[in-house]
Amino acid sequence: MKHFTLSEILPDYTDFGPIAEKPDRMSGVYLGEKTVFTRLWTGHTMMVYTGDMIVMPHLINLGINEPHITRTLVSLTRPGDRFVDVGANVGYFSVLGGWRSYPGGEVWSFEPNPNIYPILASNVTNNGFAHCSKRRRLALSDQPGVAQLRIFKGYEATSTIRDVSEAFVTHTREETGHDSYLVDVEVDTLDAQMAAVPSIDVMKIDVEGHELSMIKGAVEILRRSPTVKIVMEFVPPILGAGPALELVTLIRSLGFTIYRIEHDGTFTLEDQDASLVATTFADLLLIRQAS
Repeated sequence: MKHFTLSEILPDYTDFGPIAEKPDRMSGVYLGEKTVFTRLWTGHTMMVYTGDMIVMPHLINLGINEPHITRTLVSLTRPGDRFVDVGANVGYFSVLGGWRSYPGGEVWSFEPNPNIYPILASNVTNNGFAHCSKRRRLALSDQPGVAQLRIFKGYEATSTIRDVSEAFVTHTREETGHDSYLVDVEVDTLDAQMAAVPSIDVMKIDVEGHELSMIKGAVEILRRSPTVKIVMEFVPPILGAGPALELVTLIRSLGFTIYRIEHDGTFTLEDQDASLVATTFADLLLIRQAS
């Protein structure tokens, strides 16, 4: 299977290159209340939540989370861009979006977890991006209302408003030694939140299996954004085969070409829906290309 460079699929863009870890590995200061203050590979500061053992260890140890996704997003984001971070967690990608879109850019961050959201807000503010950021403590779906967010202690980065099987709940309890619990969170559509916004340029989506409903609620803003680039997690075993295929069909109906983001910073074309839906996990780049 052919691997493409970024400039081969988007000729106007240049690959940022490999992401180097921060020099002071395993560095941080415990602030109390399950919060550690550390530094990213860029030199930006970052508060992380010790209640999560998925994202937090990477940020403290290396200053990086998901190097291939980081490389792709910083390559795609330019000064003046509008960057949307759906499922922002503590704001790692929101801070990078603020950095890369400066000057003149704008960052929108959505995070429903009440344990995480205050840390996200602090990270955006501490790094000087409060003036260009809009933060919302809510989940995004295909209709407004209230939903139950299942929070997994120890695995807080996997918290979700999707229906979760008892098998998964049991698995996380056995892995973490903690029970999960439910909290009510506000839900809205991206279309409603961005009704007055002309277009967006870059969007990262990480909503733990709720991607289909989230994109259904974002159809209008995506149609207004002909050059938007989207990076998203795609996990068919969590979605289910039917919803996974429906999601791929919806993405293609919106005019996107689908690429898989490889760990070496290259991209492979995903043009066969059956094989894509049969995969267990993929990080995807969605772009519109001239025919």
